[in-house]
Amino acid sequence: MIKVSVIVPVYNQEKYIERCIDSILAQSLQEIEVILVDDGSTDATADILSHYEQKDERITVLHQQNQYAGVARNHGLQIAKGEYVIFWDSDDYFAVDALEVLYYEIQRWDADICVGDAVKMDLHRGSEEEKVFLHWDRIPEKRPFNIHDIPQYIFNFAKNYPWNRLYKRSFLVENNLQFSKLKQSNDVFFVMKAFVLADKITVTDKIIVYYQFRNAGSLSGNAWKKKENALKAHLEVKDFLVNSGYWDNQDIRCSFINNAFGTISSQFTMVEDPEEYKALFEFYKEKALPALGIADTDIEKMNSEKNKNELSCMLTCDAEEYIFKQYMYFLRKSRQYRDRTVQLKSRLKKSHSRIAEQKEKIELQKDRIGGKNERIQKQNERIQKQNEKIQKQKERIQRQSEKLQQQSEKLQSQSGQIRRQGKKLQSQQELLDRKLVKAALKVQNIFLG
Repeated sequence: MIKVSVIVPVYNQEKYIERCIDSILAQSLQEIEVILVDDGSTDATADILSHYEQKDERITVLHQQNQYAGVARNHGLQIAKGEYVIFWDSDDYFAVDALEVLYYEIQRWDADICVGDAVKMDLHRGSEEEKVFLHWDRIPEKRPFNIHDIPQYIFNFAKNYPWNRLYKRSFLVENNLQFSKLKQSNDVFFVMKAFVLADKITVTDKIIVYYQFRNAGSLSGNAWKKKENALKAHLEVKDFLVNSGYWDNQDIRCSFINNAFGTISSQFTMVEDPEEYKALFEFYKEKALPALGIADTDIEKMNSEKNKNELSCMLTCDAEEYIFKQYMYFLRKSRQYRDRTVQLKSRLKKSHSRIAEQKEKIELQKDRIGGKNERIQKQNERIQKQNEKIQKQKERIQRQSEKLQQQSEKLQSQSGQIRRQGKKLQSQQELLDRKLVKAALKVQNIFLG
């Protein structure tokens, strides 16, 4: 039985795809199928996929013209046979027990979705940057849970990615869940709609994915250039919420707005050119915010002070004022962080001093203990020698006791012999006495006769 279908869209990933596939095939959960969908790659990716398909029977390779990751994922989902499905990206790699952890957890609660945590990896530095793909303060203790348990956080307890969660395939099929055909942000509608429709959602704090970023050829490396797609994706979600009646729920609407504005806010961190920054600002202020229904009344509904500040500035400022206020905001934050850093360094210095003093005390105690241990060792040696002497004395006493025992047994044997000889002599004496009496009687008879 195929427990999990792993679907991977691939486009021009000759540099990373082998590491990705190897980490999938090395999973501790082996009852899987791997569906690799080549999205019209123009490098050596197709040859690498073909090599792996011949190498492992669990691998199936599909080919399509370049229609982007959403269509590729849908293509793979159409032929998937696993009880559960996961969508992984070709430039990431995965914890060796990722599928086993997700499978155990989703089976445990008979859930429709199980979400795991992830670590963001900086490809340039080769280092871990953050682990913030799950917000535990927004997740209820109840397991499993759904939209009715956390309507205010249903779109905010996890980020809009499909690759750190396992889906029940029957749930996807029954709800006809499909990825968008957009070049970018094609997973937004899928993951957000799934959270709305799922009857049972569960989570695990285990690391599932090591997510790569700053990879120019990846699915998200140049996402900031595709602002229209990001807006279209969230408008798809908004239309679904309106048509299904969820938009009337103020908590759900608030969760959606936080999600959408969080996406908008994150785009600015990817832009370095001032003119592009201004153009992006004008697009979001003049087109995106009105289309998404985000207004000044939503400022206080933001989940973070950062987003409150950014939304307020975006609604009340022009591009240059926004840049200046954002600069001042981050300058103030950087100063706060610097002050905190100075305080932390001071605390660390004091802590190091205390630790050094404690180490000195510990060393002195070790020396004293060492001296005591030497004395104890010498006493133990003396006691050992005394015990050896006592043991030798015991052995001598034992030998003497055995010798006395043998002598006693010999004397007892001789005493027995003497008693037997005495009895024999007594018997002979009695016989002699009887003979003398008989002789005396004969003599008497002779004289008297």
